[in-house]
Amino acid sequence: MIQNENLETRKRRVEKAVELEVPDRVPFVPTLGNVYCLEYGVSVRSAMCDNANLIPALDALLKEIDPDLLYTPDFFPLKTMESLKAVNMSWPGKKAEYGDNFTYQVNDASYLGEEDYEKFIGDPSAYLANKVLAEKFASLKGLKYLDFYSLCGSTVMGFAGLGNPALQEALEKLLEAGRITSSFMKGVMEVERCCEDRGYPIWGNAVMQNPFDSFADNIRGLINTVMDLKTDPHMLKEAVDRMAEASIPKDVAMARMMHAQYAFIPLHAGVDEFMSPDDYNAYYWPPLKRLLYELIQNGITPIVFCEGNYYTRLETLKDVPKGKVVYFFEKQDMKKAKEELAGIACVGGNLDTELLMHGTKEAVEEETKRLLDICAPGGGYIMSNSISLDNCRRENLIVWRQTVEKYGKY
Repeated sequence: MIQNENLETRKRRVEKAVELEVPDRVPFVPTLGNVYCLEYGVSVRSAMCDNANLIPALDALLKEIDPDLLYTPDFFPLKTMESLKAVNMSWPGKKAEYGDNFTYQVNDASYLGEEDYEKFIGDPSAYLANKVLAEKFASLKGLKYLDFYSLCGSTVMGFAGLGNPALQEALEKLLEAGRITSSFMKGVMEVERCCEDRGYPIWGNAVMQNPFDSFADNIRGLINTVMDLKTDPHMLKEAVDRMAEASIPKDVAMARMMHAQYAFIPLHAGVDEFMSPDDYNAYYWPPLKRLLYELIQNGITPIVFCEGNYYTRLETLKDVPKGKVVYFFEKQDMKKAKEELAGIACVGGNLDTELLMHGTKEAVEEETKRLLDICAPGGGYIMSNSISLDNCRRENLIVWRQTVEKYGKY
C-alpha cells in the first residue's frame, strides 16, 4: 500500500511539472545509462544476456538516489546481435580485446547510395528487406532474394522463390532472432514490474525517433544525410516523408500497446552544427512535429532530448500544444530556455554529466542550486543531467539528489 502511495506521489509530482503547474518540489529525473552496471556491480555483458540480472543493482541505485521517474534500465539483447551477426554494432565480447563492460556502440553506416533514393522512395519496404537488413546483419544476407511481388502474384507459383537456400537460411535466422528477443523481453518486463512494485514510475520503455533521424541513423548514414540537405534536399525530404508515413503510426501504436505514459525521443541530427535554422524548420521539424502531435492526441507525453548544441531552436520548439511536451537539453542556456518556453513546455536538464563523473560533491551541489534558482520558479522544470550517465562518483549522485530535495521545494 505504501509503495502504491509513493508511486502515485512521484507520478503526480512529474505530471504537475509537465502540465506547467507547481508541484511540491522540483522532480528529480536523472538520465541513466550503463551506470546500473558500471557502478553497481553488474557487468554490461551480464545485463545484455538477461535484463533481470540488473535487479540487485537496481535496488541499490533506487535506495541511493530515489528518483521521481526512472529511466528504464534495459540493454540490447546480446544473443540477438550474435545470432544476426550485426555488422554495424560492437558489444562486449565481439572482439577478444573487448571486456565485459565494453560500452556497446552503433556505428554510423550507409545502406543507401545517392543513386538509390528513387528505389527507396518507390518501394521502401522492399528496399529495407533486400538492402538494409541484408547488409546490416550478415546472417540475413539472403534476404536480398526476397521478392514480395512474386509472392502476391495471381497464382502461388511465386512461392517457389522461397526455395532459395540462402533466403531460407535468412528467414530461419529472422525467426530465431524473434524467439531470442521475445525471451529477452521477459527480463525487461520483469525489471519494469520491479520498478513499479517498489513505487517508481518509469520512462524510456517507449523509445522512438524523429523520422529524419531514423532515416539518417538506420538507412542513409548521419553524415551523408546532413550533406544531402545541401546537395539534394528535395529527394531527402521525400524519403523522410515516406519514412514518416510508415514509422509514426507504428511507433504510436507500439507505445499505446505498452500503456506507456511517456515516449522518449532522442534527437540526433538536429544540432546547431549540422543544419541551419532554416533547414531545421524546413526538413527536420515537420516530421518531428507530426510525431509529437500524434503522441499527444493519443494521451502520451513526449520527452524530447535535444542532444548537443540547441541554442538556435527555441523559437521552433514553441510550436507545440501547451503543457503537453517536455524538452530535455544537453547544451543550452537554461535561463533563456525557461523564459522562451514558459507557459508552453516543461524544460529539463542540464546538470553536466561530466561533473557527476569527475567533479567534487561541493561543485555538484553548487551547480544544482544554480539550476534550481534559474529554472524552478513558477514550476515547469524537471531536474536532470546533460547526457546519459555511464560512469560517475556515486557520492555525487547522492548529493545531487539531496540538494534537489533540500532546495527544490516550493
